[in-house]
Amino acid sequence: MPRRKHDLHGNVPDESASALLLLDVINDFEFAGSDKLLKYASAVVPKLTALKVQARAAGIPAVYVNDNFGRWTSDFRHLLEHLSQ
Repeated sequence: MPRRKHDLHGNVPDESASALLLLDVINDFEFAGSDKLLKYASAVVPKLTALKVQARAAGIPAVYVNDNFGRWTSDFRHLLEHLSQ
């Protein structure tokens, strides 16, 4: 299991030989034409969920890479609040 940083509440390992990169998987789909994309994106969710569970079980950290609506931020709770509205 990778060592964890103390300054980021234990969420980020100091070192890891590998990582699961999740690119643009957090999205509110509030844009023109999103309804056409949503059905394809929704089909991928179970596979990504299983992959994340396997990575966690193996001690592999997951890194989310999103543009967060044009603003970089690490406030995950705020992002989830926006998405649940």
